[in-house]
Amino acid sequence: MQDTMVGKKFGNLVVQKLAYRGKDSKKYWECQCGCGRVCLVQESHLKNGHTKSCGCLRKKRMTNRWLDLTGQRYGRLVVLRLANQDEISAYGTGKEGELGKNAEENAGGLGRLQDLWLCRCDCGNVCVCQKENLRDGKTKSCGCFRNETRQKNMRKAIHFVDGTCVERIACRKTCVNNTSGHRGVYRRSNGTWRASIGFQGKVYNLGTFTAFYEAVQARVRAEKELYDPFIRSFQAQKKKTSGNEIPSCAVGTEKQMEDVLAE
Repeated sequence: MQDTMVGKKFGNLVVQKLAYRGKDSKKYWECQCGCGRVCLVQESHLKNGHTKSCGCLRKKRMTNRWLDLTGQRYGRLVVLRLANQDEISAYGTGKEGELGKNAEENAGGLGRLQDLWLCRCDCGNVCVCQKENLRDGKTKSCGCFRNETRQKNMRKAIHFVDGTCVERIACRKTCVNNTSGHRGVYRRSNGTWRASIGFQGKVYNLGTFTAFYEAVQARVRAEKELYDPFIRSFQAQKKKTSGNEIPSCAVGTEKQMEDVLAE
């Protein structure tokens, strides 16, 4: 009875012999695939057409469905070629979240490698991008477009009046490089505390104090005297322009914009 399967062909598979019988009485046959490989297949999978090869047919179908993106343009990106493993390792960190830090691990597998393409951006950078992200329009540059858009949006939101950035003085948060714990207060080498404040392109020395809290109080008083009236005046002028237009005096120079964006 066992030999009735021997020699029969199922798709690309030819049955060679009975390999073993499982605990559930299911039979597993040793088969020779048309590609030359030998594999073990459950008898029911052979008879119902579930398995027709060692797996080579599925890979062949994937290859036939493969879409060549070479030379195509997506936004600022021009596809150069399929990315190889070295290129994935070199460029796979993707500025727009392409592959993440574990690029080599994420790129494993035949199908996965065929989804990764080496692209050159109009800015000159080279990056590795996923096929789906290119075709769906999710990835349009190496990351430069996003950075430019961010800077443009920030420039629209930053207002300068008489050399002073309104948003900067309105935000009373301590800068990340501050070592004292309060903005405009610094510890001197002799152990005393100095308070200062910048306004309209000038820096005003508010005095030197033996106690930290005294320097903080001096800084807070100066903010209320200089910053608060200035901000109220700007807001009042902005209301006069219906809140939608930027007052003519609130346009900063390119250098001022760069200084704030660099912070």
